[in-house]
Amino acid sequence: MKIVASAMEIDSMSNGNPSRPNPYEASKTPSKKSPRQKPPPVPESSDPSNTRTLENIFGGASLSQMQNFCNRLATGLHAGVDILRALDVESKVGSARYRDAVKDTSDKIRLGYSLGEAMRLQGVFFPPLLIKMVEAGEHSGQVERVFRYMSDYYSDLKRTRQEFVSQITTPVIQLVVAILIICALIFINGFFTSGSSQEKPIDLTGVGLRGVSGVLIFLSILSVIGGILGTVAFGIWKNWFNCHQTLVPLIRNVPVIGTVLTTTALSRMSMSLSMMLGAGVDAKRSVRDSVLSTGNYYYISGVEQMTDSIQEGRSLAESLDAPKRLPDEFIQTLEIGELSGNDSESLERLAVQYREKAQLALKQLAITAGFAIWFAIAGMIIAVIFIIFTQYLSLLYGNLPK
Repeated sequence: MKIVASAMEIDSMSNGNPSRPNPYEASKTPSKKSPRQKPPPVPESSDPSNTRTLENIFGGASLSQMQNFCNRLATGLHAGVDILRALDVESKVGSARYRDAVKDTSDKIRLGYSLGEAMRLQGVFFPPLLIKMVEAGEHSGQVERVFRYMSDYYSDLKRTRQEFVSQITTPVIQLVVAILIICALIFINGFFTSGSSQEKPIDLTGVGLRGVSGVLIFLSILSVIGGILGTVAFGIWKNWFNCHQTLVPLIRNVPVIGTVLTTTALSRMSMSLSMMLGAGVDAKRSVRDSVLSTGNYYYISGVEQMTDSIQEGRSLAESLDAPKRLPDEFIQTLEIGELSGNDSESLERLAVQYREKAQLALKQLAITAGFAIWFAIAGMIIAVIFIIFTQYLSLLYGNLPK
């Protein structure tokens, strides 16, 4: 059942103005004196994946905010608290941006929008994954379960991020110190002068960088390299130029990185598909919404082929395997579940397994990133030592009697 406002709350706010009837509450009958109309449809531009603004980068909610938001709503719904009352209470805590977004979500529900639609209308504040999962939960009638799952998901993600930061903090500090040492060498290099016009001055760097200007050139080069790498990483994250179609098949078999990429997406897909099938939602809608909940454009691009296979009368396992994008383990588990009549339960267990694998892979990724920084520092130190030693040998050979 989708989350919508009660009749009394809608009437109290409408003041006779046309609004939309509640499309998810079968017992509600619109008043003849004030016919209700549909509110404007949710615009496509409200999808954060279609925007390229600074707000899209910095305007969203934090992990802590989303974890607390999902946890409190799950607790309230489990206790029987009305969604509007829960949102009204939630709109009184947190930052001003958070309070405004939650309050506007509550207001949109009173106008007749579903919870998922109201959250989508907040622009980039709510993560696309959370919105898709909430919409899947509304279609399956298990919104409370979705919020509980997403609360655990954000809690795990927050803990993993903290572990990741703690793992790479020391190597990053050492990398910064190494860069500062190189800057100091470049600066000191500017004080060396030649004894005569025919002699070359000592060059500690080996590349001719000297003094303050050399330090600025060195830092500019590092900034350009960092900017390029950051832009590439952000473009891959946002699927610029539809790059996931090429990169995901190459990366998903790479240890650690590929495991994180696939297991997180498959965990979300398994959970949403389990909820929708268990609630009796039709297979075509279940597959479509569960694939969209992955947030993985490589899997999403095959959703039309999956739904077409279901339309042709094929089994769920055969339909999901039609684009040949999902791993064999997932398809085999689903096929066995279909044969035994426990497809929903099998997918739920599979979601837990994928989630545990993702947590382990994220920890391994943090350790790998730490070692990568260590190797970068070691490479820089070795290069500096080699350059200085080479310059020292050149100075010795140049002063030998001929």
